[in-house]
Amino acid sequence: MSDATTQAAAWFLRIRSDASLAQQPEFSGWLAADPANAEEYHAFEALWNDFGNTRQTEALAGAMERQHGERRSGLRRGACALLLMLASAAGWLGYRQSPQTLAVQTPIGERQQITLRDGSELQLNAATEIAVHYSWRQRHVDLRQGEAMFDVARNPYRPFVIDSSLAQITVRGTRFVVNRLPDRLRVSVDHGLVEVASTQQPGETWQVGAGQVIEVDRAGHLHRVDIAVGNALAFTRGNLVFEDADLGEIAASLSRYRQRPIQATGGYPTPRISAVLQLSDVEDFIHALPNIAPVKVNETAQHTELSRR
Repeated sequence: MSDATTQAAAWFLRIRSDASLAQQPEFSGWLAADPANAEEYHAFEALWNDFGNTRQTEALAGAMERQHGERRSGLRRGACALLLMLASAAGWLGYRQSPQTLAVQTPIGERQQITLRDGSELQLNAATEIAVHYSWRQRHVDLRQGEAMFDVARNPYRPFVIDSSLAQITVRGTRFVVNRLPDRLRVSVDHGLVEVASTQQPGETWQVGAGQVIEVDRAGHLHRVDIAVGNALAFTRGNLVFEDADLGEIAASLSRYRQRPIQATGGYPTPRISAVLQLSDVEDFIHALPNIAPVKVNETAQHTELSRR
């Protein structure tokens, strides 16, 4: 291990036992002395967040205590000892070089909730595909298709980054929904703050706060959308909410819940529709569309078409 890693491990253990040490000039001076010091210390914090509360940590910490015949006053001290074990040449480098990867795909009509190892919770809408990549520096999710709600565990030293083709979204801890529609990306922030950076328009980066909704169009331009954030959360409660939605959004959203896909045809502008429905009522809603809006529903051999009437 490097000197910075060894010193960071020692400081981490001391501060875990006496939090007031974090406010002492000696610690501040050590952090400021070399950028590697702060980097290594924050890496230990990230490692603690990943493993400090898991059953695996409890079991390993307990085994270490029994092996050394030491009487510990609590699990946390055992877990700290485990951190030192992980910080050994094999353990620490192995952790850095072997990040967690996870691929999840929800079928049409099915939703799924998963909890990542740092405590972040994801709720995936139907027909959604993600790939999770956790390294010691960053928590990264590739949203390849569909829609997901992210309730991100706060860690200011280890950003949570979502790549979604049109934009990259960076957070430290917040709850929000990202929806990949065929012609745009929508980000709805329930609480906290996220940074949305266009991948096609360098320098076009927005801070999006609680209660705000933005979209990124095909060209990579960002603009605000005047709709309720709660609409995006509706799928987690078994509902769909459309507020002034065009046929492209309606087709993409409904297609996540039926085997025969729906396509919007005829180009823009399309009728705008506002509606609330339960996920179990998707077929009834499609049949009712011509009665509530100037929309034509046409069944073909491969899909269902929605177009302006």
